[in-house]
Amino acid sequence: MSTPARHTTVRELARTFGPDLWVHRRDMVAGYLYRLIAIGVTLLAPWPLKVIIDHVVGTRPLPRIIQLLGPDLSKEALVGVLAALIVALALLRALAEMLQATTNARLRERLNMQLRDRMLAHLQTLPPTIRTTHRSGELVMRLVGDVDLFIRLQIKTLPAIFEHGVTSIATMVLMFWLQPVLALVTVTMLPGLAVLVRHYGIRLGRASREKRRREGEVAGLAQEIVRGLPAIQALGGEQHARERFKRMNARSLEAGVDETRATAEMERTLRTVYGLATAATIGGGAILVLRGSLTLGALTVLATYLSRLLNPIERLNDIADTASKGFAGGERLMGLLDLRPAVQDAPGALDIGRARGVIELRDVHFEYGGRRPAPVLRGVNLRLEPGRLTLLVGRSGAGKSTLISLLVRLFDPSSGTILLDGRPLPAISIRSLRSQISMMSQDTHLFAGSLRQALIPTGAAVDDERVWEALTLVAMDEFVHALPDRLETPLGEDGVNLSGGQRQRLSLARAFLLDRPILILDEPTSNVDAASEALIAKALERMRPGRTCLAITHRLTLFDQADVVYRLEDGKIVEQTKGLRLLSSAAGHPA
Repeated sequence: MSTPARHTTVRELARTFGPDLWVHRRDMVAGYLYRLIAIGVTLLAPWPLKVIIDHVVGTRPLPRIIQLLGPDLSKEALVGVLAALIVALALLRALAEMLQATTNARLRERLNMQLRDRMLAHLQTLPPTIRTTHRSGELVMRLVGDVDLFIRLQIKTLPAIFEHGVTSIATMVLMFWLQPVLALVTVTMLPGLAVLVRHYGIRLGRASREKRRREGEVAGLAQEIVRGLPAIQALGGEQHARERFKRMNARSLEAGVDETRATAEMERTLRTVYGLATAATIGGGAILVLRGSLTLGALTVLATYLSRLLNPIERLNDIADTASKGFAGGERLMGLLDLRPAVQDAPGALDIGRARGVIELRDVHFEYGGRRPAPVLRGVNLRLEPGRLTLLVGRSGAGKSTLISLLVRLFDPSSGTILLDGRPLPAISIRSLRSQISMMSQDTHLFAGSLRQALIPTGAAVDDERVWEALTLVAMDEFVHALPDRLETPLGEDGVNLSGGQRQRLSLARAFLLDRPILILDEPTSNVDAASEALIAKALERMRPGRTCLAITHRLTLFDQADVVYRLEDGKIVEQTKGLRLLSSAAGHPA
């Protein structure tokens, strides 16, 4: 389920995203200056034609500025000069527009990269529970689609509004200078147009927000179906998945039709007003020419200016459409930024060097927030030490995964204290704390890319000798040597071209390469065959010296190696034993 779009003011958007734009203020100012040059040249463009019509073809005396070119200049030569001026103005406008386009393109890409990075950085601070309220596909759309729409609003739509506004004001000033009566007739129509644009803009904005929300739902469900395709096929659920996808697409289609209908009605109304304004100006101007109150050249310039004046109005539907989508995207980004991290660095939090790895939990309680919060951990006390393997067993829902989440500070305890080497975890910066911990989870996640990249997700420089040492540790070296590209062999998403046991062993090799003092394993031997299970247990035995090792497991393979076993039941540690032989009642139901 997704949260409804928040209604955000322009001031809120400016306050939130203004600093991102301010960094690139020079490029933004340059882009606007190039637009102003192009506007000025565009407004000058019809004047050479006016001179030709009124003073070369017609009989009116040349303007004083033209006479400065030479008193004996022939009409043919004057036409040549004016034609050259037309070409020069066209070239200047083309140059200004080219510079403006390249400047804006560079700025757009930089802002896209910067804002996507900011949104991803914020997303990475949020607790895993965000997946209970937001589909992953919806979050991807915010990171990519909504950022693109919002940046397009800043770099394309708002500058276009600025350009149309400046063009309209300058055009009206020139029209009043040429013929006040005709200009007044045209200007009187503008308030009505403004009312129409506001009316349709509100409706269009509402339709755009609904459309984007429906698109997010479609993307979220599509990603779930793709990721769960093997399970869907195995359970014979293809038809049900298709029906769900079809229903959601139908709702998205309906929202898209509503958006298009609002756009079409706005365009129809604006075109009607455009026709009325054109008829009034051209018809009235022609009568004035016949009466000798207006020159034909001036009427030509007025007709050109009318086109310039109404062209932005004709494009208002497109502008309103893109602006509505951009603001909707900004609202959705603000909605994501409104989600607060469950944990943050405390003032004065320290960056520490390599920790010894002594972890203590003292009377730790925890409950997840909600309408009816229920205790998950209740008064947990335990101590983890370097060189020792601690097993954590218990039924599903007993609080084992929650305890691990507290150790890496995805959440903080509701009460009680967790210490690392005698320091409370909040006294250590989150980045520094997590750099002490290697994780091997039950759901092994491997990024698509080369095998080398999957083994070194942090991007650190690791020489091949150490990589092969890690692969040898988990008995994957012969397998990798047999691959055509060895370490550069491409892996599919989540390592789909590997077996479950191979993925788990690569995950353990990755933890070894990270070389951190604390190793946490969440069901390291689940969903693997007996051979892989034995290999993982043997590799773990070699890795544990000098490391604090904590493993959640339902399998008996690691019990003989364990120094201590804790059993969680209803959020409490109810039994503590050493080794498999002393496990007694816990052996009957380790899970």
